[in-house]
Amino acid sequence: MFGLASRLRTSVRPLMHTMRAYHQPALLPYKVEDGLSPFLSPAALDFLYNMRQVELINNTNRLSAGTELENKPLYDTIMESVRDPKLVPLTNNASHAWSIDFFLQSLTNTAQDPSSTVERIVGARFGGFEKFKESFTNSALAMFGNGWTWLVVNESGTLSVMNTFNAASPFVSLSMKANIGVNGVTYGSIQRAQNQRMVARVLPVLGLSMWQEAYIPDYGLDRAAYVNNFWKVVNWERVEQRVMSSFNSGM
Repeated sequence: MFGLASRLRTSVRPLMHTMRAYHQPALLPYKVEDGLSPFLSPAALDFLYNMRQVELINNTNRLSAGTELENKPLYDTIMESVRDPKLVPLTNNASHAWSIDFFLQSLTNTAQDPSSTVERIVGARFGGFEKFKESFTNSALAMFGNGWTWLVVNESGTLSVMNTFNAASPFVSLSMKANIGVNGVTYGSIQRAQNQRMVARVLPVLGLSMWQEAYIPDYGLDRAAYVNNFWKVVNWERVEQRVMSSFNSGM
């Protein structure tokens, strides 16, 4: 509908341009030492950004050293390594690093309400903006084990909620022919081509880490409280920019 394959490159790759030669964590639009109240304490945010993210980036640099993927942006590293089963460790580290950055860049230390534009566009797909939040929350809490919950735009230009497991980012999780439904899907039951990991033509606009490393430091096993507080720090301006970038050829 709007050339999502090429749009992914223009919309997703800029996020990674500060993570090359060698990769390093991108700067955040808020101070890590202040935390993101009431969502993440300073200690929890410091762990995600200064410890976990650094570990993933270091692993990506080490695993890509001496290869044709060395110094490439994370998005390109993910999309090129995902098709080679021998590069699974590189894909996993690069993908998880990308997802954590996307997640943290989607947050703000200044409370925001979604604009009428976001409420209208998202609400039109889910039967109301609160219905979207309910669907997203339910998908996140249905996650068993570690993973991610995403709001994505699929190749037909439709907003959907989906889950990915472990280190999988949304654009390396599903067969391109998979139907991404409004109630959320996972990729675990979708058959992959032999010796090849499939990719999906989806553009993420919002993501939430449902890894234990993200919620246990502050919430223990109370994932419901974690998800509830997530809504209080979403950077809706950033989400709107991503949505409108997806729809700039018209909804």
